[in-house]
Amino acid sequence: MEEIYLLITRHLAGQTSEEEEKHLREWTSSSSVNARTFEEVKQVWLASYQRDDTAAIHAFQRLDKKMHAHKKQKPGITPSGKLPISKPRRFAIIASLALTFIISALLYKVYYPSEPVVIKEFTVSGQKKEIWLADGTKVFLAPQSELFYPKDFTAEKRVVELQGEAYFEVSKDPHRPFIVRTATLDVQVLGTHFNVNSYKKNTSTSVSLMEGKVKVLMAGDDGDEYLLEPGQELSLNKLNHQVYQHEFDQESTTGWMTNTLLIKNEKLGQVAEKINQLYGVKLIFADQATADTRLYARFKNESLINVLETISATGNIAYRIERNKVYLTLKN
Repeated sequence: MEEIYLLITRHLAGQTSEEEEKHLREWTSSSSVNARTFEEVKQVWLASYQRDDTAAIHAFQRLDKKMHAHKKQKPGITPSGKLPISKPRRFAIIASLALTFIISALLYKVYYPSEPVVIKEFTVSGQKKEIWLADGTKVFLAPQSELFYPKDFTAEKRVVELQGEAYFEVSKDPHRPFIVRTATLDVQVLGTHFNVNSYKKNTSTSVSLMEGKVKVLMAGDDGDEYLLEPGQELSLNKLNHQVYQHEFDQESTTGWMTNTLLIKNEKLGQVAEKINQLYGVKLIFADQATADTRLYARFKNESLINVLETISATGNIAYRIERNKVYLTLKN
């Protein structure tokens, strides 16, 4: 029991392992007393973080009263004349040391605050990256994307910023929501799997949910909120700010993770950016008719040449490659 105070503070500081997190969750949920104890330590932590001295003092007093509740018991005298240290008193002593540790750490945090260390990860065309965050969350970063995240998350929430596209497998934490911020919207979860597509050059931003639940909050003064269920996708049109909520094709949405390119009766002009992201080449069309050519195709781990040959055969299109550019035109 005496170690739980230190474990709670390590959790709030984002320094616990997955096994310790599991132990703390089980301990907190095992009784209402434990849950209250967790909240009291958390309030001390948050009050100090917000520089709320009054709240911090009240929280300290509640903890101190609890940890010294057993001190009223009078110890007996042993035959040797020495006062024995009872188990409740040992607990009070150790818990007092734990409280001293908490107070010292919080005072240092208040009066010597340090700037959070922000890490930037990025990818280029044709590159993907797997990233593990401090809380155990796994992020798959798509090509031509950037992810900004702190080395250690705060006690209240876990916030990252995305430019581009990424797939998130969020580690569950009922006390700290996970938030993905983009230029047009925020995605808030506790633990789930979802994909966010937020490239600057795209005319829309989309959130696709595979598992769990997410809350999508629009940026700006309105701040409208939308809840998604598994299999649903929310798309925000950046031009007219119209929001669409519908079902989606998971393979098409997350195909970039497995080098899969799906073209379902789409115009070549619409899939040009996907090809650019996967293969690092820019498609240049001779005219609008070429760009409007529709195709059905599925590619997985195919080379660029194989993709172009298939497009040429099915779409009656000629192509030539010059460095990182591919020129396409309709055949006569």
